[in-house]
Amino acid sequence: MEEIKLNSSNRIAVLQKALEVLNRGGVIVYPTETSYGLGGDFFDQRVVNKIYKIKQRDQNKALPVLVPDFRTAATLARFSPLATDLARKYWPGPLTLVLPYRYCDWHDCYQDSLAMRISSFVWTKELVEFFGMPLISTSFNLSQQQSAYQAKEIKKYLDSLTIKPDLFINAGNLPKNLASTIIKMNIDNSWEILRQGEINPVIPRGDK
Repeated sequence: MEEIKLNSSNRIAVLQKALEVLNRGGVIVYPTETSYGLGGDFFDQRVVNKIYKIKQRDQNKALPVLVPDFRTAATLARFSPLATDLARKYWPGPLTLVLPYRYCDWHDCYQDSLAMRISSFVWTKELVEFFGMPLISTSFNLSQQQSAYQAKEIKKYLDSLTIKPDLFINAGNLPKNLASTIIKMNIDNSWEILRQGEINPVIPRGDK
């Protein structure tokens, strides 16, 4: 596993390195606006399997993704009018929408829904834009444990792993923000808050 430090002077070089690793089917640890994330190519089943093993996560629990823009999101999932309004109002940012997945017939590891958002962490948003497709974005921790914010916590965790990511993008210590708010959106405009997090979205009372 390789580690590379991210700062204002090497942003482009680190971006290129991360893209190189992702494009060859690697798994990366990277910063987001909520915590460090673990990610890779959403469409590569080998990557998906490796991330489940690193996380020790139940494969019945789908992995969320980051998308580069709303257009990409709309090609992957079905948006109700309310879901569209929330995405346009709160993206980029820590609001994850769980939406009916358009391609569950062939990508069944994500079952019938897909959790997605656009990151507001500038470097990571650029990474996803250049990558050009969905990037898995699950918190870098063992399943059911707290998210990691400090670089030393990440290194300690990495040392303990049998199966390791391919690249750690070390952006130093991140602010201890709450996790993203997760809302399940149905095509009939109904919704359910699955996790209250950093964002407290304003939803019209008539929509439920």
